[in-house]
Amino acid sequence: MVRRDNLRYLPDRFPLSCQWEITCRCNLRCVMCYTDCFNRTDKIREELRTDQILRIMDELADAGCLELCLTGGEPLARPDFFDLYEHAIAKGFLVTLFSNGTLITDSVADRLAASPPQPVEISLHGFTQQTFEAITQGRHSYARCTNAIRLLMGRRVPLVLKTTAMTLNRQEILHIKRYVQSLGSVGYKLGEDLRPALDGSEVPFRFSLTPEEVADLNRQYPQLLHETRQQQSVPAPACRSGMRSFHIDAYGFLQLCSGNRIQGYNLRHGSFKEGFYEYLPTFGCRWKGTAAPMHIQPSVMHV
Repeated sequence: MVRRDNLRYLPDRFPLSCQWEITCRCNLRCVMCYTDCFNRTDKIREELRTDQILRIMDELADAGCLELCLTGGEPLARPDFFDLYEHAIAKGFLVTLFSNGTLITDSVADRLAASPPQPVEISLHGFTQQTFEAITQGRHSYARCTNAIRLLMGRRVPLVLKTTAMTLNRQEILHIKRYVQSLGSVGYKLGEDLRPALDGSEVPFRFSLTPEEVADLNRQYPQLLHETRQQQSVPAPACRSGMRSFHIDAYGFLQLCSGNRIQGYNLRHGSFKEGFYEYLPTFGCRWKGTAAPMHIQPSVMHV
């Protein structure tokens, strides 16, 4: 593990942390998901092949990248997932896995335990089956997700549960957090921001909480209110995406972050170092130098 206080000696521009959306395919159809619009056969065919991902991953390692977050879609929906995951572990990356949990079986949990990530982050958007499956639109997804939590905890795989607060689950947020607290070492994250879909649709915003609903949620649970006030008391830093962190999408485009896909460098045809050091600094971002929040943009790619 790299000590965070040692990272201050890195240059301002250094490829420290990568979030890699290795697929948009998923076995669920979560109502607020911004990648689900690309969860279709024609777009899946356009995704990077195994050999292309492994080659780019090697280039990231050679460039000194340390942290690698594998996300989707659902990363485990790729048949080659463990070819990619175990290669990343062998390369020395500190790997975080974002998952909906429903594809984690005993054998999957065993393989993750054999080469543990840092950690697995599972989306737990409902405390009850009814609410959970109203969001995921997947039958039996609640049982599979909660079973995955038990499997990973039983194997001591580092685990974080996270919830996106929205109209469909706001009455269960506190129950979810209390449940996670009862699990002991399991971490928890609560988010309130939804994103427009990759195709530009604003359908996910139908499920956004109003500011009044967020405030009411905070009032109901003092710890949530305290955490919110702590976050608000610290001025948001200027956006530094593309300096030490960056994003790669399912089609091989290097981008500033998952929230800014206006421009991308095509890693299928160019090297990572060229993309990171020569092209990424030229990409536009209207949030640079401001404290404005970031939202996803329509995917208009330039090589």
